[in-house]
Amino acid sequence: MTPELETLDQLLDGDLSLKIIRKLYPDAAGFKRGAFGLLPSGGVRLLMIDKTEVPKWRWRELFVEESAMDELEEMKLTITGQGVSRIA
Repeated sequence: MTPELETLDQLLDGDLSLKIIRKLYPDAAGFKRGAFGLLPSGGVRLLMIDKTEVPKWRWRELFVEESAMDELEEMKLTITGQGVSRIA
């Protein structure tokens, strides 16, 4: 199972912090590519710990420009219906 599908599978049990999700990937580069890849497909939503959604314009800053690694404990992913359908 790919780390991306493993991420979706783990999210079936509830929201997970990026710090936990990072452990599903072999390295930081894979994590950033995988998490960033799941977002535009609509399979997951990126939330702050207080459950406010992180705006789309910020995704690139976090995962491509690499500030996500500094904010792992402040954000989490939640699965959407579309994400559930990918693995169900």
